[in-house]
Amino acid sequence: MFNINPTPFDVRLVAFRVPIRVHPSFWIVMALLGWNPERPQLTFIFVACAFFSVLVHELGHALTSEWFGWPTLIVLHFFGGVAVSDRYRNNTPGRSILVSLMGPGAGFLFWATIRLVEAVFNHQHILEYEYRAYVFAYLRMMNWYWSVFNLIPVLPLDGGHVCHSLCELLRLRNPLGVALVIGVAVSGAAAYYFLHYRDEQMAGMIMIMLCFQSVMGLQSRR
Repeated sequence: MFNINPTPFDVRLVAFRVPIRVHPSFWIVMALLGWNPERPQLTFIFVACAFFSVLVHELGHALTSEWFGWPTLIVLHFFGGVAVSDRYRNNTPGRSILVSLMGPGAGFLFWATIRLVEAVFNHQHILEYEYRAYVFAYLRMMNWYWSVFNLIPVLPLDGGHVCHSLCELLRLRNPLGVALVIGVAVSGAAAYYFLHYRDEQMAGMIMIMLCFQSVMGLQSRR
C-alpha cells in the first residue's frame, strides 16, 4: 500500500536522543481515520493526538532498547509506527518481552496521566475551551484501546512478539511457527468478534489482514 523508505517529505525529529522519522503516509492515514468534513478542525486535533500517542508508544520500545544498549530509530508510518533497533547483541527472550511490553505500557501510563490531568482541569476549571473535551477523549481512546489492541498475540503486534519470545523462552521447537499458528487462530477469532459482536469494521478488517499475513508466513516457512 505504501512504501516507507525515506522520502524528501519526511519529518525528522529527535526525542531523548532517539532519532524519529515521520513518513508522509502517517499523516495521510491518520487524517483519513479522523476525517470530519463538517468540522475539519477536529481532524487536525485527531491527527495531533494520534501523533503524540503513537510517539509515546514507540518511545516506550525505543528507550527500553536504548537501555539495553541497542541503538534505535523510530519510524511513524501508515500502520502506526515501529522502533527499529539492533537486537543482535546480548539479546534474550526475556529482554525482547520487556521491550515489546513497554510500548503498550507507555500507552497505559500516558492514559493514566491524561485522566489525572483531565480531573485536575475539570476540578479547577482550567482551559475551558470548545475543543478541550475532544482532545482528552481522543487521547484517552488512543492510549487505552490502541494499547489493549496491540497486546493481542498476533504478529506483528506487540502481543505477537511477546508470544514469539515466550515460545523461545519455553524452548519450543520452531517458536516462530508456533507463534504464527497462534496468530492465525487468535486473529480469526478476533475478526469474528469485532465484526459480529462489536460492529467495529476497522478492527475486524485489520484482524483479517493480519490473519492472512500469518497464513502466508506459515506457507513461506514450509
